[in-house]
Amino acid sequence: MHDRLLNQLCLDWVHWCRTRKYYIAPGGKSQLGAAQPSKVREAPDARNNPDMQFFNMAVHTLADMKEHQDAMVCFNLYYVEQADNIKRRADELGISRPTYYNRVKAFARKAYVLSLSLKAAHGAHGSPACRPEEALQATV
Repeated sequence: MHDRLLNQLCLDWVHWCRTRKYYIAPGGKSQLGAAQPSKVREAPDARNNPDMQFFNMAVHTLADMKEHQDAMVCFNLYYVEQADNIKRRADELGISRPTYYNRVKAFARKAYVLSLSLKAAHGAHGSPACRPEEALQATV
C-alpha cells in the first residue's frame, strides 16, 4: 500500500474509533472545556466497516507486543493524540525526527499487513463461527 493511502487509512481509523466511543477513550479536557456543559449526542448509527475492524484488531494486537512498544508510542502520539510539535516529542523520546516518522510508518505498515492476515484467517465469506446459521445447520 502506498504511504498516502496508508496515512489516510490510519486517519480514517482514528475517526472511525472516535465515532465509536468504546474503541478509543476521548482525550482529556482543558479547564475551559471542562467548565462548558457537555453536548449529549446519540451513539453513531453507522454500520461497522469490517476492514476497519480488522485494522483495529491489528493495531491493538501489535500494541500488546513488547517488541512494538516504542513504535506504538510514536503511532499513538502521531495519529491518536495528534501531537503538535513532532521535533519536541521526538526529543522527549530520545530519538530523531526521522526515526519518529519511520516508527510511525513501520507500525502502520505492520498493522495493515496483520489486518490483511486477520481478514484472510476469517475467510473471505466468514468462517462458520462468524455465520451462526451455518454453524447451527452443521450441528443438526
